[in-house]
Amino acid sequence: MEGVELYETGQIEIIKEQDHRIYARVEDEEIRYSLDDDLIFCACDFFKKRGYCVHLAALEYYLKNDRLGQEILLNLEANQEEKETVETQVTFGGKFLESIQAPSQSDLYQLSAQGQVEAGTNRIVWTLRIGLSKQDKFYVIRDIPLFLKVIEASKPYMIGKHYETSLRLEYFDKASQEVLNFLLGLVEEKTDNPIFFPNQGRHLYFPKTFFEQGVSLLMGLDVFQFDHQLTTYYHLLFQDFDGQAGLFSFEIEEKSNYYEMEILERTGGNVFYGGQVLFSKGNFYLLTKNRLVY
Repeated sequence: MEGVELYETGQIEIIKEQDHRIYARVEDEEIRYSLDDDLIFCACDFFKKRGYCVHLAALEYYLKNDRLGQEILLNLEANQEEKETVETQVTFGGKFLESIQAPSQSDLYQLSAQGQVEAGTNRIVWTLRIGLSKQDKFYVIRDIPLFLKVIEASKPYMIGKHYETSLRLEYFDKASQEVLNFLLGLVEEKTDNPIFFPNQGRHLYFPKTFFEQGVSLLMGLDVFQFDHQLTTYYHLLFQDFDGQAGLFSFEIEEKSNYYEMEILERTGGNVFYGGQVLFSKGNFYLLTKNRLVY
């Protein structure tokens, strides 16, 4: 599992805890960790491109599973709650208290989804974020299974710098509720969470059986994108694969005593789910068993 090997081989070093931040070194890379997404940083090249990396995965695994790491995380969360209490006192029940009340119908929470091809596995994984409707600021949901449990039990949840005292399904817009109901259904069926929520629950992954349905629900969100190679797609299409797709072309050349055929493939495509799904220019082509691409 991503990051676990770095943890198990002892390549995580906590340097210091300061100003609601954790400073660490993972496999010779410097990391700054915080409950505020904007403050998270890793010096590696992959983090600069994707905003996530194996070093961050290792540190988050350490904070969730190691006894000392759990104490460090609890201390970080306690300091954050103390900071929020001070802000509440300073504002005398102003904007901060407004932020923890149930949002109005015109000020609901909403989810956003960003997909990408995971390096090393060629899986399509999705990052979910939460924010207020009509606002541009979204915050990464770092532990999706935990987030779902919070909603199911209407428990408190930290959203950026604001503390929601009771996060509930009805506090979200309609499209987000449909996504959450779908994900809650997966959890209720006691499916294997690591399959659906890899990288310590930070990402969402749909097995082939749920792929089209899951992605279609994500596309219903107001903010949706899928990054593939150098292109960002804001809408995707699902089609059955046939000769009209234009993914392959054939060239036949007559030789002296035989014919030579060359099969040409359109550039910029990709193959997922063991050859069961092809992707090209914003289109996913679903293949039957007799058409699988290897």
